[in-house]
Amino acid sequence: MFDFRPNSIFRFNILVVFAFTTMALVIIGNTVSTMFKDREIWTAIKNRYIQDSIVLQPERGRILDDKGGLIVSSLPYYRLRIDFKYINKDNPEDAKKVNEMRDSLWKADMNEVCEGLHNIFPSESAESFKKRLTRGFEKKERYLRLYRGKISYTQYNRLMQLPIFRMGSKYSGLFVEKDQNFVKDKKKLANRVKTDRKNIFGDIGLSTFGIVRETVKDDELAMELNGLEKKYNGYLEGTPGMGRKETNRKGNSITKVNVAPKAGMDIQTTIDTDMLDICENALKKVLLEKSLPAGWAILMETKTGDIKAIVNLTKSTGINGNAIYLETTDNIPNNPTPNHALCRMMEPGSIFKTIAVTAMLADGKVTVQDSVKAYASKACAFNGKVIRDEMYRDNGTGKYSMGEVLKYSSNIGMVQYIKKAYETCPEEYTNTLKRFGLTDNYKLIESEVTPYITTPDSKRWSKQSLNSMSYGYAVQMTGINMLVFYNTIANGGVQMQPRIVKAVLKDGEIVEEFPTKVINDSLFSKKTADEVTEMLINVVEGKGKDGRYDGTGKRARSGMMKVAGKTGTADLINPKNGKYDGFGKMMSFCGFFPADNPQYTLLVQTIYEAAQDNREEKTKLGGGSTSAIVFKEIADKVMSKKLRGNVETAKESDNPALPAVKKGNLDNAGTVLAGMGMGGGESVTGWGKMSRDKDNGYSCSHNEPRTDIVPNVTGMGARDAVFLLQNCKLEVVLNGYGTVISQSIHPGSIAREGDVITLTLRP
Repeated sequence: MFDFRPNSIFRFNILVVFAFTTMALVIIGNTVSTMFKDREIWTAIKNRYIQDSIVLQPERGRILDDKGGLIVSSLPYYRLRIDFKYINKDNPEDAKKVNEMRDSLWKADMNEVCEGLHNIFPSESAESFKKRLTRGFEKKERYLRLYRGKISYTQYNRLMQLPIFRMGSKYSGLFVEKDQNFVKDKKKLANRVKTDRKNIFGDIGLSTFGIVRETVKDDELAMELNGLEKKYNGYLEGTPGMGRKETNRKGNSITKVNVAPKAGMDIQTTIDTDMLDICENALKKVLLEKSLPAGWAILMETKTGDIKAIVNLTKSTGINGNAIYLETTDNIPNNPTPNHALCRMMEPGSIFKTIAVTAMLADGKVTVQDSVKAYASKACAFNGKVIRDEMYRDNGTGKYSMGEVLKYSSNIGMVQYIKKAYETCPEEYTNTLKRFGLTDNYKLIESEVTPYITTPDSKRWSKQSLNSMSYGYAVQMTGINMLVFYNTIANGGVQMQPRIVKAVLKDGEIVEEFPTKVINDSLFSKKTADEVTEMLINVVEGKGKDGRYDGTGKRARSGMMKVAGKTGTADLINPKNGKYDGFGKMMSFCGFFPADNPQYTLLVQTIYEAAQDNREEKTKLGGGSTSAIVFKEIADKVMSKKLRGNVETAKESDNPALPAVKKGNLDNAGTVLAGMGMGGGESVTGWGKMSRDKDNGYSCSHNEPRTDIVPNVTGMGARDAVFLLQNCKLEVVLNGYGTVISQSIHPGSIAREGDVITLTLRP
């Protein structure tokens, strides 16, 4: 008899096994399909919502001046959106009131807001703003883009002064997002906050401080650097972090930080921004007046070798077609280098005569009492080559002393001296030049070039080489090498290492220091240095038989102090044919001041190119008529900063006898007032304000600064204001000079690290 029940159970078990096996095969099939066939689709979906291993770029370090003030910093860009609907699920009544307030504000102030937006962002008309914002307002749009582009922090601050927006985000609906770009590939600087690397003083000094910009190499995004930005990039760039980006279906994203990025360190330079400004303005003035294509200047502190200012200017064309002068960068067409002063090798001309004279004296080949023949002709042949003098003077003796050769910049005189000293041993001369450090590369920036001196064992040497080297040809020098040598003369024979970066800082604390360095404490004797100094003073201060100043450097003469220096005018080789065919000139003045107690050494060089200018008076241009004028103005203004008058002579009957004291740090003020017999001393210290009272004295109120709130810096000088704000981890931008009259972030606000505050100053 057939047993139905066991057979049914058996068949049922078979069906269950079959069903589960089928399901397992389907799952395995789908898994295989997902892993291989649909892998790209699902990976794209994952990447849309989750990105692992996001590289978080750190904040780049800052470049500071010699006092720790800000010069170069990274300013972030922002994107702005408007939310026309306020939601508060926890308090619907509050949401209703806020939305009613928003509606009334936008209806009342829409026109004024749109006009203000147009003024801040001129690329979009007020009508366009109104049309777009009105449509968003009526539809109660969420996250409407306020402006279709990136905006700077300065523009953001102006925006916050407009009606509605100054009411705060709750009532305006405005919210801010930093402009970021999330890229998964580590090589593409992923998840970087797009920033604008800014010099707060404009482009002044840019060729030395350097440029940071993004570029594409081999289809990869990379950073292109030069100047100090490249040289000290290892300190400035910081350490990237790692994060994970997650995005929901509505497009809202958040980046979770796994490893926080470490901000870059700051580098403190030796640059004095006041002196930098003086050098730029003085150089630009003469370049404009003479319509010259380029010029540069380097100012060095004599005792330390610290570079206080370095300026490189090149002629360009303004919007209206007028000539303008910009800090030289590689963006300027037909420019051989972004940094003339450090990276351009040229034959220096007659400023090299000082080096030749020093070598002859140091090697004991001649003395200051020696003399050579003063030829009446301006052209004489030596070793088969005609040598010309542009500045012949008849002193009535028929001879030239070494000092007169420098004073009148006589090529004929220099050739006679160099032949007398080294004709039988030219290698002794070239060895001395090398010993003087004239072929050294100081590596202030990585693109700095190494100078070249023709030597007797080289293929370039000829029977005219020694003669040419006496007045600045057959050698290729950089501006910095010439400056360092003149600085050694000013320093009594002590050769200093040029320095442009003094320290690396992290959160204001010194991490690494680069101290001043003596290369050679006696490159030549002080006696030799003093003898050469007297000759260089005579170049500027010397008079002729008629009692008039007649040295080639007379235009560098100052009414404030004695100046020592030397002019130079060198013909340029035409790069098209390699000949001296009147292509152009390099015109120089190098020296130091005050000559009796040197504090600063300065080189000024300018370029004239005949191809750019067919002026008739081109032959009259030289180092004395161009660079010497710049030298004088810089020297006078730099030293004026150091002068102090007698307080008694400054009193006027109708003005208070007591000077006003700016807000800020009172330590120095108390010392100065005590020194003038006007009170002060140890009782006047710390931070605060001093006011003149009716008893002809001072009253002092103290207010010690905090680091968690933004201080009120109006009424302070730039130094104290910047110190306080940087102490709060704020980035400071200065507009103008003198005393702070306004600040972009209100006093008492919470100080948030990295926020940028703009200070307006007036004299």
